[in-house]
Amino acid sequence: MLLRPAAILAAGFALINFTSEHWRAYRPLLLLALASLVLTALHLMPLPPGVWQSLPGREIIAEIDQVAGLEGQWRPLSMFPEGTWNALYAMSVPLAALLLAVQLNEKDRVRLLALVILLCLVSGMVGVLQAAGTDVRFYRVSSETAGLFANRNHQAAMLGAMFPMIAALALCASAYTKHTRPVRLVAATGMIALVPLIMVTGSRMGLVVGLIGFSCLIFMRFSRDAGGKGFALSGAMQAGAGALIAAGMAAGSVFLARDKALDRMAAGTENELRMPVWESMLEFIPQYMPWGSGIGSFVPIYQIHEPPKLLIPGYFNQAHNDWIDIALTSGIPGAVLALAALIMFALGAKSALAARGVAGHLRKCGIIVILVLAFASLSDYPLRTPILSALFAIAAVWAWSPETDNTHKRKPEAS
Repeated sequence: MLLRPAAILAAGFALINFTSEHWRAYRPLLLLALASLVLTALHLMPLPPGVWQSLPGREIIAEIDQVAGLEGQWRPLSMFPEGTWNALYAMSVPLAALLLAVQLNEKDRVRLLALVILLCLVSGMVGVLQAAGTDVRFYRVSSETAGLFANRNHQAAMLGAMFPMIAALALCASAYTKHTRPVRLVAATGMIALVPLIMVTGSRMGLVVGLIGFSCLIFMRFSRDAGGKGFALSGAMQAGAGALIAAGMAAGSVFLARDKALDRMAAGTENELRMPVWESMLEFIPQYMPWGSGIGSFVPIYQIHEPPKLLIPGYFNQAHNDWIDIALTSGIPGAVLALAALIMFALGAKSALAARGVAGHLRKCGIIVILVLAFASLSDYPLRTPILSALFAIAAVWAWSPETDNTHKRKPEAS
């Protein structure tokens, strides 16, 4: 009730100050965001009876209309308009973050990085309090150690994304201060603290994405600062040192703490429902091609096809794999947008590897954060939370940071 109206107002404020320079600097990101909004809105456009009834998978709605005497109704492409409206309104949060972030200059993008890290640490500390047995909860249905989230996997995904963010902040600091060694020492200490924070969530995917976030630090090029000088460690030495540190931290967490994530991983997947759900989805997704069942329609569509052997007292609120969900709910158009995003990611990664200075560090950080969230989306739905959807939008801006910063010019003073 508060967040989405505030996000819409923030997006409106951002548009007031939006210029052609911002558009030119971030055109691919803005076009992809616009295409996503348009596709969602098109799923809500009323269609004549002869049109929507001809769409694959709509037979059940036509039968219900016939029994209820509602023939001749105009209906949208989405089979669950309420869920599609919810999805459209939910996009206001990452859209506001994107429109505001593209207007920041390089120094402010670094400041935003520091602020995001601080907010992530707050969520991590809340998770520690929850693990300690305190009754710090924000949701009626919540994991034990989910921090500011309701889902521990989302908390772990955010913590895993902090590895590149902390590294980027330490590297960017060299452009603003000569005392880089203390900054990097603090950064290393922060990374060490992240490992037990991730493990205490009990998220198995958190271990995977945390390892991905940490392993990708080799691409941050610790041997170079913003001025091209720094430690002369080779890539192999950095990788070896990082592996030793990671192994040491993991061993310490296993033997000195009660590690829920490893316990759950050792328990296997006998009671895990995700794989059977994905298998059943792959069987009925073709019935809704090429247009999909409607963005945000997973819950009722899955309940139509839910195998009796998978029935449980609760229900699946999401597919727990957003890549498969895109295919089901948005069909080929959504898959095309996802493919466009993957191509942009590949081009951004290539550009980030060649970039230097503060912009180069921000680009690499953004690419790794996006990679972490993309992997986390293989077994959950992190980008459907407001916090991580906003972080994703900000990471995209970091990944597209212009090396020549012309996105924030000062206005001339009145004479």
